[in-house]
Amino acid sequence: MADIDALMKKYFVQPDDTVPPSEPLPLTFGGCRVTPLIDGTTYFDDLKAQLATVGLGTPSENANQFIYIAGWHLHLMGGKILPAPGSSGTYLPTVELEKPFSLDGPAAAARMIDLLKAKARAGVDVRILGWVSFALMADNFVQTKAVKHGLGWIRDINIATLASIQELRTEPALAEKAWVNILTHPAGAAHTKLVLVGSGGGAVGYTGGLDFVGDRHGSQPHPAQQWHDVQAKVEGPAVQAMHDYFRDMWNEVRGRAVKPLRLAFTNLDSHTPGSLPLAARTLPTTPVGRHHVQSLRTLPQFNFKSFNQLPPNDKISFAPAGLFEVRSAWMKAIKAADRYIYVEDQSFWSIELMGRLRDAIKAKPDLKVLLVVGVADPTDPAYPPYGLVALTQGLLKGLTPAQRAQVSMFSRDVIVHSKTTLVDDHWAIVGSANFARRSLYTDIEHSVAVLDEDDTLVRQYRVGLWSDAFRLPPADQQKIADIDKALNVWNASWGTPGSGVTLPSGVTPVVLPTSEKTLTGKEQERYDLFADVDSRTAWGACSS
Repeated sequence: MADIDALMKKYFVQPDDTVPPSEPLPLTFGGCRVTPLIDGTTYFDDLKAQLATVGLGTPSENANQFIYIAGWHLHLMGGKILPAPGSSGTYLPTVELEKPFSLDGPAAAARMIDLLKAKARAGVDVRILGWVSFALMADNFVQTKAVKHGLGWIRDINIATLASIQELRTEPALAEKAWVNILTHPAGAAHTKLVLVGSGGGAVGYTGGLDFVGDRHGSQPHPAQQWHDVQAKVEGPAVQAMHDYFRDMWNEVRGRAVKPLRLAFTNLDSHTPGSLPLAARTLPTTPVGRHHVQSLRTLPQFNFKSFNQLPPNDKISFAPAGLFEVRSAWMKAIKAADRYIYVEDQSFWSIELMGRLRDAIKAKPDLKVLLVVGVADPTDPAYPPYGLVALTQGLLKGLTPAQRAQVSMFSRDVIVHSKTTLVDDHWAIVGSANFARRSLYTDIEHSVAVLDEDDTLVRQYRVGLWSDAFRLPPADQQKIADIDKALNVWNASWGTPGSGVTLPSGVTPVVLPTSEKTLTGKEQERYDLFADVDSRTAWGACSS
């Protein structure tokens, strides 16, 4: 059994690490059980089983049950996306996106949108908060400007979500419960992928990188170009914080003025004003496991220049100074690392976080830093130079050759969309927040950090993640249980040989740059205005 108090003091955010009001002490819970669900098929199967437990009684019995979803991209309807008049182009989906989304797999017959409607008709409290940019989707003029500045991909995602919300509202039980999350910074997003399923007897929360989109059904062993992701299943007292976060956002939207959003030739109202607020709910606190959890949020500040082509937004009443809890957690754990830091992400853009990794390397000569990326996410714009800037100005700047040898970076031949970091086989974080500035300060995010009283969870999670990368069948996965042998698989100069495991051809080393990359004036403007926004600074999208 581990000394959990010592682990919490070392790796979890403590009162001395906080800078209120933006970085308060995150809510911390014991008695939890966290299950990292690696890849979409694993998550969707688990969620399907959980959804099957609610809505089975009479309407009055089901009324105490709930399904709450806060998503970034809801492509529940499938099919082509038809932009509004005045904008250009169409979104031509892959085969997996042509059919409505199903938890059973790409193009399967059991549509999730029908499942949600059925649960609502049965009396379950089903509520959907899908993100749509109020700034870009307000009218045709703004959409045209967005396309001109390379933001057409956001428009396409938003149209898919609006079409899903419109269809959900055709079910009378959902007519006032499928809303748009309009709380964001004008250049930010509600990036959470939060799902809660529960009843009076308990609740389960899910948080991570997986949206309800048809091409997210990845599974091991991955063929090239398939989606790889992680969602954390949370049980026990920490689900209360996840529930309350959804409730806070829902009631905040309820109190805002309606924003009409353009969908084809019509406007769709963001939400239903005057509806009843989502009431407080006390979930059971009975311990279900030996895991300790910090529930972590990012919410933006709102600071604006005097003129903007995109409209500003109001402060969030329950977090007027913003909340940067994800940042606090990452900074604390990276500084605490002794043996290794493993980061799997799609956007290594944060110079600040990369600089924290550099400081840790300089302080601890035995520390190893391992970064893993994948091929480009097809829903993202063309890969910009921001990752190279963060690498050279943040991580590598000033390192000696010996210190550079403490860093290895690899690219997989799959779409690495997971947002997860592991430290020392003790601490891990899973959530929606990327290793990027906007996830620290601007987008609406949620992640969970976890420690284990038995100190086995993170090692088991690492074995699962690295077995996915190494293409190891279950019978061979214990070959990398020892961290020194496992590190040696990644880098022959690290750790101890003898695992018998070698890197597959789909995992290739990334040659670290030797010269510093700087952004051009135009690149810096785009970075600050749109790509990786910092809500703490005065913002104004004034480009023509």
